[in-house]
Amino acid sequence: MFEKEIGTIKRTSQTGLWGSVGAVILTAAFMMSPWTLRQSAYVSRWMLIAGSVLAVLAVSMTLMVVRRQVPRLRQSESLEAKLRGYASHVKSTFMSMFAVVVLLCLMTVLSGQNVLLMLSMVATLTLFLAYPNIYKVKVDLGLTDEEMKSLYGDRYISDNKNEE
Repeated sequence: MFEKEIGTIKRTSQTGLWGSVGAVILTAAFMMSPWTLRQSAYVSRWMLIAGSVLAVLAVSMTLMVVRRQVPRLRQSESLEAKLRGYASHVKSTFMSMFAVVVLLCLMTVLSGQNVLLMLSMVATLTLFLAYPNIYKVKVDLGLTDEEMKSLYGDRYISDNKNEE
């Protein structure tokens, strides 16, 4: 019934997270290699400034969007509206942060500024913190145990033990 939304949440979050991890690892490996791409000191300095501003704005905006969007989604009327909104939220968050990480990694390689690699790692850490596993989805959307069973079936294990 909601397989499309659940698939979108899973696929885009994994793509964004593991793509970012891969980009950071490849950039770190390139930085340790004997090859270098150096710009002039002026260009390198401006790439450092632009990359730092980009990283700070992207991480802060991601945290602010998560903080504001999730309570709005929780207040939606139907389960379908909640899931559709959450899938859209996860897709935009993870794909935009993936693009930012790739851009920061590219700037790291071009400028030779190791600080940008560190900022890429911080941006990737933001994706780890926002990663939507099934229990985070339950908390974020305020779903009941019955709704979770209908969405995830046997994969969801309820923490409520009904003792009769």
